[in-house]
Amino acid sequence: MSDINFGQEPGIIMPPSWDSTCTNDFLNLLADDITGSCMIPMNIPKKEVYNIVQRAKKWFYKNYEYSVKESFYILPVAFFKTEYFKRTRSFTLPKEDPTTGGGEVYSVYGVQQIGSRFGAGTSMTFTTGDFAMERMLYGGLYGGTGTVAGAENLQYYVINESYFDLTRQILNNPLSFNYNQLTHEIRFTGELPLKDVVLEVYETVPECALFADEAFFRYCAAKIKIALGNKMQIFGYNLPGGISINADAIQSLGESELEKVIEEIKTDEGTDWMMHS
Repeated sequence: MSDINFGQEPGIIMPPSWDSTCTNDFLNLLADDITGSCMIPMNIPKKEVYNIVQRAKKWFYKNYEYSVKESFYILPVAFFKTEYFKRTRSFTLPKEDPTTGGGEVYSVYGVQQIGSRFGAGTSMTFTTGDFAMERMLYGGLYGGTGTVAGAENLQYYVINESYFDLTRQILNNPLSFNYNQLTHEIRFTGELPLKDVVLEVYETVPECALFADEAFFRYCAAKIKIALGNKMQIFGYNLPGGISINADAIQSLGESELEKVIEEIKTDEGTDWMMHS
């Protein structure tokens, strides 16, 4: 029987996220793909598959838009007065949750104070805490002021956004910061905030979400075939009965599939919506 197993090596400890139904289903599908649903009788060590999948996750976080999600974090102003921050001028943001394999703050792309354009409290009737403009528009449509007020608010919004885009090119984010993805430290390098701070971040999705993605499955299967072909060429491998395996063909198949997946991911990047005047 062909399978992805633990092998005989002692001390193989997998994180809790790999003790789940979605992970077992993912491994079974990989085993079926690599071995042709048991047509090729071979066992693939689970530790090697785990290493390949973990490296694949890192590649997807960098190159696949659906492997991360936008999220927000609040840093109360009291945090900026602690002894730790005064000494390091930094905070450590969440790392990967071992129970889900996700939840890691992969990047920080915006830092704003509460009460700013981002954090609401502007003169455009945003309610504190709202991050979209729908509340503003619907407030005019259903609040008794009619469609004219909503249209004017939308016009003001577009004009202000154009102004903000222009000023950002001149005045880079007044709350200067650096974020290191390896250490998960965000360091404030300029003026300190006077109010609570909102962080705009990209957060990694749980492993089960990636395992259910067809592109991620094909990428991992291709990587395993390449690794399998490499190892067979190094050590040589024959099936029972003296039947030889063409390691070059397995590796070439994996490389061809990998190239197709990467090309699809590159061409799948959609264009952001734009408003034309």
